[in-house]
Amino acid sequence: MKLADKVAIVTGSANGIGRAIALAFAREGAHVVVSDIDEAGAKRTQSELHAVLAGSCALHADVTDTAQVEAMVAKAVETFGRVDILVNNAGGGGGVSGLMLSGEEWDRIVKLNLKSQFLCCRAVVPHMEKQGYGRIVNISSNAGKYRSNVGTIGGISYAAAKAGVLQFTRSSAYMLGRKGIAVNAIAPGSVLTDAGQREYDSMTAERRDRVIKETPLNRFAHPDEIAQVAVFLASDDASYVTGVTILASGGWCSS
Repeated sequence: MKLADKVAIVTGSANGIGRAIALAFAREGAHVVVSDIDEAGAKRTQSELHAVLAGSCALHADVTDTAQVEAMVAKAVETFGRVDILVNNAGGGGGVSGLMLSGEEWDRIVKLNLKSQFLCCRAVVPHMEKQGYGRIVNISSNAGKYRSNVGTIGGISYAAAKAGVLQFTRSSAYMLGRKGIAVNAIAPGSVLTDAGQREYDSMTAERRDRVIKETPLNRFAHPDEIAQVAVFLASDDASYVTGVTILASGGWCSS
């Protein structure tokens, strides 16, 4: 197994991509800390993990809050003795897509999608430094990469925050590489999570056809397909990979 006995924190893992990553990690032998603001959802994911591999815990954590992030990492270390992998998956868009959103809404989206990753890295890196090993996987989005029109999908604040994740990843990789810590990112395209399915179902036929047409692989992704990229980046298969963003967008950003 690629992640045997590794300890991983996966934020936002009650549902969607985070849940898929948590399950994929468990199938590869990792002990997973399921972290989410949705405590009931986190416990459901933990129950699914127990069916795959014993050795996980579920925590309620608002990753935009410094104290809760530090408590999350402390609990992981207390429970398992170490943290080898951090997946910064928590995030989300919504709200007004243009420049007319309020300052409060801008701050909310940027905190959730960008500041949260900084807070989680800041809390976990000292533990990784002590052991001379760590893998950090940041979840960005194709909304933060290359094409200007993708910002309309999740909102302008979402696109800006996800673009910030890419530079945060590169800078962190440069600073932490000599300490044995690799930092990489994944930029998914359209993914059929529960939220993604609702978005897909709400599209007009014309818009749905346009999105599919602009995706060379001609479909949306399944969460498990993003999870397998995370497994690669968290494993020794990617032992000489750092500072990289893998586009898992079905070719959308290259079309």
